[in-house]
Order: sequence, then C-alpha cells, then structure tokens
Amino acid sequence: MNNDLTHAIKAAFIHKKVSKYVLDYVKPGITLKEIANIIDDKIRSETLFDLKNPLEKGIGFPVGLSINNCAAHYTPNYEEENVFLKETDIIKIDYGVHYNGVIIDSAFTLHFDPKYDEFINISKDLTNFAVKQCGPDAILGEIGASIEEYIKGAEIEIDGKIVQLKTMQDLSGHLIKPYEIHAGKAVPNIAIHYPLRMIEDEFYAIEPFLTTGIGKSILKEPNSHFMINNRKTINKREEKELLNYTSFPVFSLIKKNYGTLPFCQKWICELLNISLYKIDEIYQVNKDLKLLCDKNIINSYPPIYDIDNSIVSQFEHTIFIKENGILNLSKNNFY
Repeated sequence: MNNDLTHAIKAAFIHKKVSKYVLDYVKPGITLKEIANIIDDKIRSETLFDLKNPLEKGIGFPVGLSINNCAAHYTPNYEEENVFLKETDIIKIDYGVHYNGVIIDSAFTLHFDPKYDEFINISKDLTNFAVKQCGPDAILGEIGASIEEYIKGAEIEIDGKIVQLKTMQDLSGHLIKPYEIHAGKAVPNIAIHYPLRMIEDEFYAIEPFLTTGIGKSILKEPNSHFMINNRKTINKREEKELLNYTSFPVFSLIKKNYGTLPFCQKWICELLNISLYKIDEIYQVNKDLKLLCDKNIINSYPPIYDIDNSIVSQFEHTIFIKENGILNLSKNNFY
C-alpha cells in the first residue's frame, strides 16, 4: 500500500474518533476556547503526540470554530474574551490530524435550533454529491460546475422568509500533500474554466460552503491563523537577525514545532508558557507575528465571513484518488 495512504488511514481513524468524542461536549453554553482545547488535547492524546518530535504526528492545523456568517479560519486567540455558544448558533468545526505530514482535513456543522434542519441537510447532501463527482481524470472545473448546478435555484424557509442558497464562490476544496494543506490545485465550488484534472494517488479536501448570503468572502480581524511562507527562503544570517527584531524566538519555535503546517497565535503563547495575565508579553507575541507577516516570512489567514445576518454551513471530507475511483477517508456515520 502507498505509504502516504497508510498514514492517511491512521489519521482518518483518529479524526473520526475525535469527532465522536467532541459531539458529547459541544452544547449551548460551552465556550469556543473550551472546544478548541478539547479537540487539541484529544488529538494529541490519540496520536501519542511527542513534544520532542513535534512534526511526526499530531494536529494538522488550528481548529476552525466558525459561527453563523463566519465561514472559516476562526479560532480564539489566547487573550480573547470567552465566546459562549448559543442555542441559535450554527458552528462549523473544522480540524486536521496528521501522521508524518499526511493530513486528514474534515469538517462538520452543528446546530441546535430545528429551524436550520433543512439548511444543514442540504449542505450535507451537497458535500456528498461533490465527493461523488471526483475520481481519476475528473476535470476540476467541471466538478465546480456540477456543484453549482446542483444547488442552483435551491431555497429554504427560515423565520417565515424564503432564502436563496448558493455556495461561497471564492472558497474551494484543495489538493493536500505531506506537510502542505493547500498544495496548489483547487476544487472550485462554482463553474469556472479550470481544465486541470485529478490524478491517481492524490489527496483532496472536498468542501462546498453553503450560504444564505451573497457568497463572497469578507476578511475580518482578529487574525489567529498563520503559516510559513514556502516561497520565502530564510538563510541562517537572516534567521539570526530576526532575534534582534523580535521579543521572543518566535520564528525558531514555528520552524521547530510546525514547519510548513499552519499554526495559531494561541499555540505560540502556550509554547512560551505565557500566563493569561501577562498582557504585555501577549502583546509582544502579536507584535512579533505581525513583524514576520510584514517581512513575508509567514502568511496570515484572517477569519472569512459572508454578510451580516447570513448563515454558512460546511461539511468536508478528505478523499484519496484511486486507479478506478476514490476512497472517502473521513466518511463516518455522522456526516
């Protein structure tokens, strides 16, 4: 068996186990920080994460806990006030598990108010439909066209109002390679001219985002997600110079603990053992991360929203392209 596929199957098993575990905890009244900690701790425990070999296995990327019209890339920063999950919220829970850099990227949406049942079921069906369009030699642009056609004209009733549904047009699925969560190819969720094909032995994340809004991304602060800029080469001299500009050895921590995997501000503060009461030190971490972004050494990925008063749902699976079809690695009894 392909070594990467062996690692992916291990990661997928853990991802499903964590999902089942999380479902028992996520209820109205819990804070987003509590959810993030529960997921992070469970992944580390189940993968037997080793702090001495931090890139061998563990968390694939920061957990996304995006509520209502927030589509993606929100995780609580270390110093943020608690956000409590409400009965009327819908929440996207998006997290990754990796073995030797092979990442399972899968997500689901939870809701507590039955008025969202139809919306969530359509979203789940849309993702399953999208997965079925994939396979060896499938043209990526045609997958996007099929997704758009599937949802075209769909509408639901919420609070007595008829709402049109569409996908977030500038968010897409993506090719995954070892230690590279977005590895070049995209899987669009709308019809575009994109003649590239899926190829045997590739891994893809398939994730249509269903929305009641306008379907265009709006970036907002505060940012929490970061990743080393692979296109920027840092030599030893430049790396040493960074120590003179930053208050903490932030770049060294990033390289050692995350390499090219995404990370969040919260994890850096935890690695530095900064107390929540040390506001000045947290401020310095934020300042150091901004400096690294300004120098294009790391990239930032702010939370993505649709318009106010809209809602966005996401279900996501990681698939493997076989010679004669696909293997849905993250498929489970829940989604």
